[in-house]
Amino acid sequence: MTLLDVTGLTVTGRHLIVDGVDLAVSAGETVGLVGESGSGKSLTARAVAGLLPKGLTATGSVTLSGLELLGARERVLRSVRGARVALLMQDPFAMLNPLCTAGVHIAESLPRSPRPPSPFPPTDPGASPFGTVPADPGASPALPQGSGAAPTRWTRATRRAEVLRRLAEVGIDDPSVADRYPFQLSGGMRQRVALAAALARDPELLIADEPTTALDATTQHEILMLLRNVQRARGMGVLLITHDLRVAFELCDRVAVMYAGRLVESGPGFDMAKVPAHPYTAGLLAALPSATVTLSRLEGIPGGVPAAGDVTGTCAFAARCGQADSECTQERPPLREIAPDRHTACLYEVRPRPRAEPRAVTPREASADETLLRIEGLRKRYGGHVALGGVSLRVGRGESVGVVGESGSGKTTLARCVLGLVTPDEGRIELAGLDLTRRARGGGQAHRLVQCVFQDPTTSLNPSLTVGSTLAEAAAQGTPEGRLSVAELLDLVGLPASYAARRPRALSGGQRQRVAIARALAVRPALLICDEPVASLDVSVQAHVLELLRTIGRELGTSLLFITHDLAVVRQITDRTVVLFRGDVVEEGETARILDAPAHDYTRRLLASVPPTP
Repeated sequence: MTLLDVTGLTVTGRHLIVDGVDLAVSAGETVGLVGESGSGKSLTARAVAGLLPKGLTATGSVTLSGLELLGARERVLRSVRGARVALLMQDPFAMLNPLCTAGVHIAESLPRSPRPPSPFPPTDPGASPFGTVPADPGASPALPQGSGAAPTRWTRATRRAEVLRRLAEVGIDDPSVADRYPFQLSGGMRQRVALAAALARDPELLIADEPTTALDATTQHEILMLLRNVQRARGMGVLLITHDLRVAFELCDRVAVMYAGRLVESGPGFDMAKVPAHPYTAGLLAALPSATVTLSRLEGIPGGVPAAGDVTGTCAFAARCGQADSECTQERPPLREIAPDRHTACLYEVRPRPRAEPRAVTPREASADETLLRIEGLRKRYGGHVALGGVSLRVGRGESVGVVGESGSGKTTLARCVLGLVTPDEGRIELAGLDLTRRARGGGQAHRLVQCVFQDPTTSLNPSLTVGSTLAEAAAQGTPEGRLSVAELLDLVGLPASYAARRPRALSGGQRQRVAIARALAVRPALLICDEPVASLDVSVQAHVLELLRTIGRELGTSLLFITHDLAVVRQITDRTVVLFRGDVVEEGETARILDAPAHDYTRRLLASVPPTP
């Protein structure tokens, strides 16, 4: 039975953004909507929920079990949101009020009065990685058994019991979590609380917009399995929006690929991963890094996503497509059926996109006199929490070392200690013979020796400065003999010299990250610390940035300390890897050896959480 039926959805503001999207989600089905940033995925979801920003209008048809939502009165939409359609967003911090406890969030989302026992079948604890969901969701004191009648209002005791039952459904069996504030919870725990609140009124459809992007691999896996189990137990429809194809193909029954405001391919995820029917899908799949083999080159799709209004009468992907011809630009290719439940908007049969060949990697083994960074017995506590419990590692000159682990393992604290942003309680940090353990440490010399590339270039670049001003300001901090011009820095990261006149808001996410890398390299540092530099980037842009970092390491001899939770990225970028668990090093060695034959149970658990590469 079709639950959500979207027909000819068009979203416009000053420009065309979404251009005639057709989409359907059945009860009990998970449909993935994938594509690069700027494709229109999130605005499609917001149009479905009636939550478009001011200045944007939607036309077409959006029906939920036959009820037309587009053009409906706000009173009707309010009765649908939460009760029949719920949203789970990327950042639970943005969804949760920092002044309210987890229990208050869920309690406020509950229906006005208790309902009879849930008609949904209980979640199978054997199918859940948590095993904490009650066998009978109707057994809560808030939902009396027997006649099926429910009390007419909540009491303090019944509301509390219902909140705890809702937490148990998302794998939280610790009652004290209900009394904690968002800042007292981990990222995964916050996302579970946000999911419990979203499900509190038993919606028919859940729209999950990038719900795992900011989470580490094991937490991401747990949240995805949780979504799958809850969805199956409830018979709920799920529309999952993501730019991670591995997540979409692992979790979704069907996948729809969106590009420049329109759908270019749709079908069962397994079939699409095996034989993509559109060049864009093939390009995204070819750009995925592998956790099992090291590729000789990481290939992203050249160019960027055009505005929907600029490509209304042509194939939107033609300018980036290696097999496009003049016919592709004559008119807009329709979304045509090529097999049962398989559709593509390409005129031709897609030629397989060649994937780079695996390469044998011989990691550098730096001798004692080639060691650039040496860390010995580093300890750091925050109150009663041990962030680092005695970490020791080294990075050789020209070597790339990965630091992996779940959130809270101490990765970022380690980086901040090396950068001098945090003072360790014990231990020693030595970089190129300079003692960096205390902040009175050679000032400008230390600044020129080590630089950092952060996860979000939007917040690390000054929005009021042009790219040229940002790079010139950074280059002025270097030594005169090693100083690079703005044009040289832009060329180093593969950007035209004309970009010097642009401001960050005029750049794509990948272009902003390239500028951030150029700024970090402006002083010619010996060590570049990369703290999750590609975690928020689309897969094609990610491939470009990773290949850039590999090239810089080879050509400039810059050492990399690469912090990430993505083991596929570690495989492609690093020579050696250090695995952190709760502030301690549990395994280290050649990256290929650790990923092919992990010796520690924790490393094996990290690898098991990585979605398979199609």
